[in-house]
Amino acid sequence: MTDHHIHIGQFNEIYFDAYSVFQSIEETCVQTGITEVHYSSTSSCRDDAELSKVEEEIAYAQAFKSKKIVVKPYLWYIPKYAEENISVKSALKAFDYCGIKLHPFAQKWDFENPCHKKALEEIFECCTENKSVLIHCGKTPETIPSRFEPFFKNFPNANIILAHSNPVNITIKMLKKYKNIKSDTAYSDEKDIITLMKSGVKEKVLFGTDFPLTHYFDRLLFGKKRTMNEQYIEDCRKIKLFN
Repeated sequence: MTDHHIHIGQFNEIYFDAYSVFQSIEETCVQTGITEVHYSSTSSCRDDAELSKVEEEIAYAQAFKSKKIVVKPYLWYIPKYAEENISVKSALKAFDYCGIKLHPFAQKWDFENPCHKKALEEIFECCTENKSVLIHCGKTPETIPSRFEPFFKNFPNANIILAHSNPVNITIKMLKKYKNIKSDTAYSDEKDIITLMKSGVKEKVLFGTDFPLTHYFDRLLFGKKRTMNEQYIEDCRKIKLFN
């Protein structure tokens, strides 16, 4: 089974080393059944984020060798790159990316900005066949899935994943309305996953955990003292909801 949503890199005061993250997933794969992961670098959220530095992280991560799991990177493309005249197509050339990550909360995508709009159009144009665009979704105005609906309409061949399936009611609406859209369960409430499973869109829901950010938030907000391995096993417990 594939975990479509994990992270490496700098996140606030913590740095998640790719090898440490991948090793936790590898060491628990018998318990979880995970054989493939798709990851992105949260270092892309830094104010001083540079594509060259993120590419160094990806190169390091891609050197990880395992006989048990396959790791595939997302290109986390940010407005700053577009403003620096780094095109989406040129950025994609560095690695065999599985897709492109968009985070409209961490990075302020301005649909009225011609530079931003051109980059977004290029992203949706590029994410066909073996690539997907993974969009961070939530309840804030800039992250509501329907905000991107003009792109859903204009790029019917794009492979689109609504990360977090949040809000679940709008996610379900988008999944039913557009054949090219899927969603993932990264850091989703179990009740929302159950709602998805019962709404007639089960075949369009992908499994994702948001690991190791789950470890960061569970420790910080809820005082849980799990190891990284224990956290990943707990995160993957939601797999049973797919059966």
